[in-house]
Amino acid sequence: MANHDVAIRVENLSKRFRIPLDRSATLKHRLTHWRSAARYRTLEALLDVSFEVPAGQFVGIIGHNGSGKSTLLKILSRIYRPDAGMVTIEGKVSPFLELGVGFNPELTARENIFLSGAILGLGRGEIHQRLDEIIAFAELEQFVDHKLKNFSSGMEVRLAFSLAIQAHAEILMMDEVLAVGDAAFQQKCFDIFARYKREGRTVVLVTHELGAVTTYCDRALLLDHGRLVADGDTADVTGQYRRAIGLAADGSLAATEVERWGSRDVVLTGVRILDQRGVEDRNPPTGGFVRVELGYRILSDAVTDFVCVLWLMRADGLILSESALPVSQYARVGESQRGAGGTIRFDIAQLPLLDGAYSVDVEIQERRGTGVYDHLKHAINFRVIDRRERHGAIELGGTWSVVPTDQTAGSPEPFVSPQWVGPDERPGLSRL
Repeated sequence: MANHDVAIRVENLSKRFRIPLDRSATLKHRLTHWRSAARYRTLEALLDVSFEVPAGQFVGIIGHNGSGKSTLLKILSRIYRPDAGMVTIEGKVSPFLELGVGFNPELTARENIFLSGAILGLGRGEIHQRLDEIIAFAELEQFVDHKLKNFSSGMEVRLAFSLAIQAHAEILMMDEVLAVGDAAFQQKCFDIFARYKREGRTVVLVTHELGAVTTYCDRALLLDHGRLVADGDTADVTGQYRRAIGLAADGSLAATEVERWGSRDVVLTGVRILDQRGVEDRNPPTGGFVRVELGYRILSDAVTDFVCVLWLMRADGLILSESALPVSQYARVGESQRGAGGTIRFDIAQLPLLDGAYSVDVEIQERRGTGVYDHLKHAINFRVIDRRERHGAIELGGTWSVVPTDQTAGSPEPFVSPQWVGPDERPGLSRL
């Protein structure tokens, strides 16, 4: 296949899902509540997406969680069918989506290699020839004859990645493969990327690692709520994404579109972040007092109780914490109080977050959690300021101490260190 050929053509692609708002969609609920009607909301995962990928191009797909990246990759891998549009692919596809799917935990690593290798289209003799290479790349030489059920999740994913890269395919679909292993193993993944570029393979990579996109990808696509909003040079597109999740001119998080759904039996009337004085503050300091204040109003006589749930999110969509409050424990909601309302507060005595951009999702649920009254995604955005400029996402808040050996009842087990190597011989620095 010549380099000027088109390996992937996507035309006006759309995909939607129906998300149940309560449990009426389950068989058990329908049998016990046969008069009730199922309630859904429609999630537009992809909306009129079009692009082409020439053969031999390395393309990165970026965007926040829920933007449609993985849905697009599953359609390209023929796992999902689109609701509208067309996908044309020229060449054999190898999807790296759910690494380790198909492994049998009761079989050894060696046996799983032969089983999964056959699924990938590798002959038994070919697997025999590559067995040592596969095991060495996964760093599992001492565990090759151990059952997979005794492996850690990291060991299993390393084995799956090491096996997947043996597939003979012109087009590779990769979804967050950089999440496997430690830093040294990730460097080996980068080496594989470099090899694929040298071999001229077509690669579609979905990742949150913007540095990898800039380094290895020839081009980047940016998705936002199912729409393709940018397509071009990796530096330009990743820069646009960073600005979208970064700072606005006033120092707060750049504006993010708010999504909302629910039955509206109870609605949220406002969300604020306050400091200890009760003053609104979108730039709280690390270690400072923070209050998330929510206003609500009841619009149905049938509501007697409800639950408030709050999710704290990092700007890239990672959920850092979830907190829930059964309102009845603090303020009874009587019957026939249509129009009544109040304020719910969530206080954090010492904010453990380090410097970065964050947001809060809020949801009002039916008392048993069977239905959603009101859900606000990206209800409020804020940026934490860490004046000590520490690295990471959270402040552990621990304390250090040193105790002389003769004053301790026991000591930690001796640490068995691997062989020392020079700074230029560290794992992952060798090239394939």
